[in-house]
Amino acid sequence: MVRPDRPVRAARAGRVALFAASGFVAAGAIAWWLLPPGGEPRHDAAAVVASATVATRVGRVGEAAPLAATLPASLAGSSAPRLPLDAGGRLARTRAVRDFLDYCLSAQHDLTPAGLDALVRREIAAQLEGSPAQQDALDAWQRYRAYFDGLARLPGGGSVLGDKLDPAAMQLALEQRATLASRTLGEWAEPFFGEEQRRQRLDLERIRIAHDPALSDEQKAARLAALDTQLTPAERAQQAAIRAQQDAVSKIAAMQQAGATPEQMRAQLAQALGPEAAARAAKLQQDDDAWQGRYQAYAAERDRILAQGLSPDDRDARIAQLRQQTFTEPGEAIRAASLDRGALGAGG
Repeated sequence: MVRPDRPVRAARAGRVALFAASGFVAAGAIAWWLLPPGGEPRHDAAAVVASATVATRVGRVGEAAPLAATLPASLAGSSAPRLPLDAGGRLARTRAVRDFLDYCLSAQHDLTPAGLDALVRREIAAQLEGSPAQQDALDAWQRYRAYFDGLARLPGGGSVLGDKLDPAAMQLALEQRATLASRTLGEWAEPFFGEEQRRQRLDLERIRIAHDPALSDEQKAARLAALDTQLTPAERAQQAAIRAQQDAVSKIAAMQQAGATPEQMRAQLAQALGPEAAARAAKLQQDDDAWQGRYQAYAAERDRILAQGLSPDDRDARIAQLRQQTFTEPGEAIRAASLDRGALGAGG
């Protein structure tokens, strides 16, 4: 619900509109990743945990034994996603394995490294004990862990973020991450990150086009449209949904700044966009409120790192790793880093 305080409404409207409209257009498609591709699982920790109880796999080696007594608080009441098997009983190389590992990693702030390793091993054994797939899963876990260890050693924790969108720096960071994934994950690199890397390369090209001063607006639009032909049908549908949400958010911002009441906003949005689009716009605002709550929890942990007196390199690497682990949905880390720069700049 829109808050009654008009200055707060206006400030929030400006923030939402800037992120959801101008940010999406200026930064290309990196920000449209805020919505998960159709049919693919979300990879933020809360969503992985929330969906864990209904996750399934192809083929089973018995049902998972209850592990409630050994689960950390962040996983209480949930169950790990099912690990997929191929026709030969080995662990299938699919994104679902990353879902399983991301579920376990969502508890890393509650556990020591040794405790996290023990949790993963218990969860694997609960599903695959005694099968050839058990060792496959343990190998995938060690590789995934090595990937994150390597990521923390990259400049800025492997982040592509700086004070501005720099295509050259982003290209370098993406290449470094792809090389690291190939080296540490081996045959797991493609199922874990293949689609993500493909979308990132397309997004980077969009940013280059959007920031090319030699191109006219018409030329930029034509080149961006040509890139869209490389999207899958599901991704094109997501693009269309994002554009519709941008329009809705812009209308919300204008009405908030004009002092419209929630009832007036709903009525005008329903008239202009239809009831379904109006409902989506309201949901977008609710989602943004939820995201802000998650950011506040992250900011508290970030501030604890800042207070530890670490060297600048260690501090920046720790914060970058925390940001990537907390905001795993593509595009979220960009938003968090932008808020960090504003908050830390204002504070310092």
